Amino acid sequence: MNTCGKYLPTYKGCFVCGDSSVNPHTLHLKFCITNEGVETEFLADEKQEGYRGIVHGGIISSLLDETIGWAVAVARKKYFMTVELNVQFLKTLPVRKKVIVKGKIVTHKRRSAQGEGMMIDQEGIIYARASARFFLMQNDEAQIVHNYLTFHKDDIDILGPE
Repeated sequence: MNTCGKYLPTYKGCFVCGDSSVNPHTLHLKFCITNEGVETEFLADEKQEGYRGIVHGGIISSLLDETIGWAVAVARKKYFMTVELNVQFLKTLPVRKKVIVKGKIVTHKRRSAQGEGMMIDQEGIIYARASARFFLMQNDEAQIVHNYLTFHKDDIDILGPE
């Protein structure tokens, strides 16, 4: 993963980015803001298996959804909800294979946005691609979400001033 110094907040109960003291099943990932969008590193273990030795497609889908969603939120400086996620599984992802999950915004309108992402290893092998559509959260809903996020040192507040 790029060393960027700019990270996004987390929600302690989140399956993807949560805190294991609140959610013992969390993947405990941090999302990094890059010039292209948002990314995170992922290394599955046997708890994320579907078939023996292979990461479950639902885990891959969750990671792509979260990464693309954050990329859209960062680009628009607003919170969004996923409306549609289309994942193309190109290659089985072995457990204990480190990958980078990347997301970026593609287009946006006043109340919606589209993004895309991929899961790629350090050799350039792409394991999955996704496209997603998002609708803008209402301001009151967005404020509720914002209030329960945990901001650590170096985390960016996408709703705050630059």
